[in-house]
Amino acid sequence: MKKNYNNYSVKTHNTTIKDMDLGKREVAIYLSTFGVIDSDNDMIVRGAFEKSIKERGVGTTSNRQIAYLRYHDWQHQIGKFMSIQEDEKGLFAIGKLGTSTKGEDALRDYEDGIITEHSIGFQYMEDGVSWVDDESVKGDGYYKISEVKLFEGSAVTFGANEYTEVVSVAKAEEKENLFKKLTKEIDIVTKALINGRGTDERMYNLEMKLKYLNGRLIDLANTNTVTNSKAVEVKQVDNKPVFNWSKVDYLLFTKDTYSDYPKQAVDNAKRGIELNEAVNNNCATDVGKQRAQDIANKRGLSFDVIKRTFSYLSRAEEFYNPNDTKACGTISYLLWGGKSMKAWCEKKIAEIENN
Repeated sequence: MKKNYNNYSVKTHNTTIKDMDLGKREVAIYLSTFGVIDSDNDMIVRGAFEKSIKERGVGTTSNRQIAYLRYHDWQHQIGKFMSIQEDEKGLFAIGKLGTSTKGEDALRDYEDGIITEHSIGFQYMEDGVSWVDDESVKGDGYYKISEVKLFEGSAVTFGANEYTEVVSVAKAEEKENLFKKLTKEIDIVTKALINGRGTDERMYNLEMKLKYLNGRLIDLANTNTVTNSKAVEVKQVDNKPVFNWSKVDYLLFTKDTYSDYPKQAVDNAKRGIELNEAVNNNCATDVGKQRAQDIANKRGLSFDVIKRTFSYLSRAEEFYNPNDTKACGTISYLLWGGKSMKAWCEKKIAEIENN
């Protein structure tokens, strides 16, 4: 596999949470593990992060310090690293979660056991990659990664490699173990959804994870088991397992979006943005602020987002007072498009559901 030295790459290892102090909002984690050959035939070795830590680690004067993110999303910063260093095992870090909405959601996800893995965002360095011949490993060798440019460490709801290989044939006991692992995680996510703590964004992400896990459980239920020691040949395309995304297609890849909402809703969102700026953007969650940008810029909204918008506007209407333009209840309501948007959403939902 040829390395692209210009790309922003991500890599998830089977890392662990070493310790948590939720009272202090701190977690001790491994972002990467040394000496493991991963699915990219890479083995990161100790020293690979040394230069990045020295130039952009905690305590440096760089304005591009290594960031603490969620999902490798640079608009989803959940806190900052208090310490980041290499030890014998891997890249060890202590992160402190912020008090923003995203930081609060991450804190709850750590507490509920939703976040269990971490990942790195980095760039390969040409002088830091060398091929090592080794007939004992798949591919007859591996890439030794002795230096990367580290941009960030991310908390991930489930790792990039988690459940990506639901085998087409497996021993009965292996199938049972994977079944137990999946059902346990489904139980954790279900309980977190029932608790209902956090923003709509958090609930949506949990819902998507639950759908993903359920899809994996269905795949597993449809696999065959090996009844003897003879290997069964399974044909795969490009040697990569294929996940049937149709199981979550209606959540992740909604084909239809709608942007024919009224001008008054657009004007309300723009007014909400102006009023919020006047109070230093202290009103509304990040989701509300993003929704305002979507409406103000006439971006298409999926059916799921329309339903969420109607739900919010219905329950928040009691806090809207047009005579108090400094009240967060009023500003937030306008950010979501106000009464005009609520009426449009209600009409659009009826149209879609009756078709």
